[in-house]
Amino acid sequence: MLELDEDTKAKLLAEANLLVRMGKPLSEAKRIVWEDYLEELAAYAAAAPQAPETDEPAVQDEPEEHPPLPPGRPDLAPPSRWFWDAKDEPKLTPEWLERNRQQLAKVKRILRSK
Repeated sequence: MLELDEDTKAKLLAEANLLVRMGKPLSEAKRIVWEDYLEELAAYAAAAPQAPETDEPAVQDEPEEHPPLPPGRPDLAPPSRWFWDAKDEPKLTPEWLERNRQQLAKVKRILRSK
């Protein structure tokens, strides 16, 4: 049985309550949130490097690359040297901006028609 800490329980309950306010029944909202949480855990576990099973402990000369962090877990925040940096992001091109403006206009038309 998977035991969750209080912060995670509160976050999952808040997500379920948001779905309830959007019109979903509580039981269905809890099921959806739980399945999403389990998928995120499975993706996190799949991304983590698998250690080979040996009888001898592994000797590490270099620091190990850390696996991606599970979403919504500030208690597992990476060290400050891994912090997001805008310089590492791809630059916005005029084509990209125009495509996003067109998509936004399409969404606005759809929302106005309802």
